[in-house]
This record gives sequence, C-alpha cells and structure tokens, in this order.
Amino acid sequence: MSQFGMQMPGGRQSRGPVPDVYTALMFVAVVALAAACAVLWINASKVGANGSPFELQEQGRIQLKRPA
Repeated sequence: MSQFGMQMPGGRQSRGPVPDVYTALMFVAVVALAAACAVLWINASKVGANGSPFELQEQGRIQLKRPA
C-alpha cells in the first residue's frame, strides 16, 4: 500500500524532492545557451549595420568598424 502514499508504521520517512544529475545538466545547458546568445549578440553588433545586431548590410557594400 505504500505506493499509494500511505505511511506504514516503522517505514522509512519520505524525503522531499531533491535535484538530480539531470537537473544539473539542464542548468548547465541553459547557462551555455545563454552564454552563446550573448556571444552571438556581441559579434552581430560588430558586423551589423549601424551597430544593430538585427540590421543587415547591403550586399557588396559591407563596412566593418576598425578596432580602436
């Protein structure tokens, strides 16, 4: 009957939910994706028109800023 959540006398105490290895891997994956998005944003701002990561430059007239 313990599979239905009934407490049997002398049985083990039930523990609360504990993060496992899959939770840690998911957290690492989210952090890696956020870092990749940040790197993409920074580099797209460098090559985008007017410093915007969303604007495209005209074909054949690509201009890049010189590093200071």
